[in-house]
Amino acid sequence: MNVLILGAGEVGFSIAQRLASENCNVVVVDKNPQLLKRVADNMDVKTVCGHASLPSVLEQANAANTDLLIAATTNDEVNMMACQVAHSLFKVPTKLARVRESEYVDHEKLCGRDDLPIDLIISPEREAAKAIVKRFQVSSAADAQEFANGKIALVGLRIPPKSALAGISITEISEAINGIPVIIVAHEHNQSWRVPTADVVLLAGDTIYVAIARENTDAFMDAAGLHCADTGTKHVMIVGGGHIGYIVAQHLEAMNVSLKIIEFNEDRARWLAEHLERTTVIHGDAMDRQLLEEENISEMDDFLALTNDDETNILVSLIAKKYTVPHIVTLVNRAIYADLISQIGLDVTVSPRLTTVSSVLSHIRKGRILGMSSLGDGSIEVLEAEALETSKILNKPLLELDLPQGTLVGAILRNGEVVIPNGRTKIRAHDHVLMVTGSSSVLATEKLFEVHLEFF
Repeated sequence: MNVLILGAGEVGFSIAQRLASENCNVVVVDKNPQLLKRVADNMDVKTVCGHASLPSVLEQANAANTDLLIAATTNDEVNMMACQVAHSLFKVPTKLARVRESEYVDHEKLCGRDDLPIDLIISPEREAAKAIVKRFQVSSAADAQEFANGKIALVGLRIPPKSALAGISITEISEAINGIPVIIVAHEHNQSWRVPTADVVLLAGDTIYVAIARENTDAFMDAAGLHCADTGTKHVMIVGGGHIGYIVAQHLEAMNVSLKIIEFNEDRARWLAEHLERTTVIHGDAMDRQLLEEENISEMDDFLALTNDDETNILVSLIAKKYTVPHIVTLVNRAIYADLISQIGLDVTVSPRLTTVSSVLSHIRKGRILGMSSLGDGSIEVLEAEALETSKILNKPLLELDLPQGTLVGAILRNGEVVIPNGRTKIRAHDHVLMVTGSSSVLATEKLFEVHLEFF
């Protein structure tokens, strides 16, 4: 596949890195030579320096032979115009555009065959906000994702010292959590992520993802010694009322939440107060400990650091940790901070970069792949796929399947019911299967669900 990526920032860089690793022919365009140098130094792709929407630049980037264009610059209008130019002049078949402004995103009729030729609008802010809200719905979870129309959950959590999971092997999980059906599909120890084998021992401080029927999530969290959300009102403080903070606040207002937002910009704070109905908006500096104490930070159940500045988010999260806020979520854009975050004790982070990469990859997958997401640091992928009559994985016990290295079946949706499999489980035609695999094995895993000609 020939892919043209416009924008070499954090989002564009991450998408290029992932697609280049899958043997796509990638070209990256940006007007900043330093960003392009970083791309060229880290991956084997072609780079073009220039304004992303100019016909001459797109021509130099070989747009005429491009299968997929991903417009991921930081300018909405440039991204949209680039898609129009690529469509009108170069007939690029598939075009994705990063768009932040809600005025554009909220109008579904803006894009279409006879309108703006954009096949998918990508909003990193909305993807990140969606991840934050899902995690919020599962108390004590570092991450929470849903598949199979919400019936299957992947819950990410850090194992606390007193948890029933600390110090046991994966084979002992069932006994430790009262027989609730789960599978541990991803394991992090000492900042290294992998799909675990049966002999792995879980330690306090490790992070895991479990596949579970959504309806069993609360029971699992209780059995594991983690705290589920109280039925009373939760008290939440958000720092930063930008795109992400505003979207998250809108969702939380629909829940049983007492919500406060601290916003540094006076005009933005006034705007938030006008557009949010049940949120207390405070104009001030979240670094001001006196302000935080006046707003009762020590009584908060959740603290969400969602400004546009990574350093600010990290620092205010550390302040919240000093006040022993139970659940702290830190928004981090730059990949360089990923390792630092866990080292300083901030367990729950959200990255617009990673959520956007997952969204893009999910859209461009072929075959019977119904959904896709990334876990941990992005090195582990989750694929939801439908098994058809010609799929290679039918009617054999899972223990006998020749799965790609580092790959397992996390859950199956069969006739509306969730099956948490064991080694004797067989996959049947039309099952929706949740596959978990390392990034290097994604293509081999996809091939298990290829549709052969004799099926038609």
